[in-house]
Amino acid sequence: MASPLLSRVSFRGFTLVELSISLAIMGFMMAILLYRYPDTSMRLSLANITHKTALLVREAQVRGSAVDSINSSLGGYGLFVSLASSSQIILFGDSVDSNVPKPYGLTVGNGLYETSPLDETKTTTTFPNGYIIKKLCILPQGQSTFLCNSNYSPTIQTLTISFTRPNPQPNIYINNSQTTSFSAACIELNSPRAPIAGHIRSVQVYNSGMIRSQT
Repeated sequence: MASPLLSRVSFRGFTLVELSISLAIMGFMMAILLYRYPDTSMRLSLANITHKTALLVREAQVRGSAVDSINSSLGGYGLFVSLASSSQIILFGDSVDSNVPKPYGLTVGNGLYETSPLDETKTTTTFPNGYIIKKLCILPQGQSTFLCNSNYSPTIQTLTISFTRPNPQPNIYINNSQTTSFSAACIELNSPRAPIAGHIRSVQVYNSGMIRSQT
């Protein structure tokens, strides 16, 4: 015989009002997600581009500081960026320069990117449409603040970060000149929504050999 208590238990589903409210909440949340999707997508794309840029610097560091000694035509590797071509980065193999002293008897390059008499380009990385290199910055010796573009004299138009064997420390040059070397360099990357927060990132390279990316 069933218990009187159990016989009074009833089971019911959602009422039409409850179902309508649940659907309305779900629709509202979906609308927020769809509204923010382009912003989130651009942030992720910028993060990937920044990470890839940092990896290119690391690749130049590893290959440049330990170039295969069998290949006597290369004496280092580097990265070249120019505001005139703000949507691309060039990884180059630095050709041996007979005018440069040989550390430890190793042939090395001059640390600069050149296209003549030999084109030193190894790979060219092109960013998606709208993603650009906005600023090229350097940290002068003895200073603590980065100077970017026209804030430095002469105005920074190009930046070269190169590595020559056997050193993992970078050579940092601007405007295709070896006249002055610097303590650090910074490449600022922007998404199409910059300068909104989260749409500006940078890759920093220090003469200690440290490479880091940050918002």
